[in-house]
Amino acid sequence: MNKTLMGTFCLILLSASLPAHAAKVKCSDFKSQKEAQAYFDAKKPGYKGLDRDKDGIACEALK
Repeated sequence: MNKTLMGTFCLILLSASLPAHAAKVKCSDFKSQKEAQAYFDAKKPGYKGLDRDKDGIACEALK
């Protein structure tokens, strides 16, 4: 395997193992507050951004 191909392969593996907290999830990504809340409750990548006032309710404007 040549060095360029090996380097690309290593970058792919590295990016797959990076923490998912870098994900940007927005309320507009969801069809309903219930769907956003389920995502939030499951603590999936980027979930904290769905609760701006930190009251435990995600995407309140979608109600």
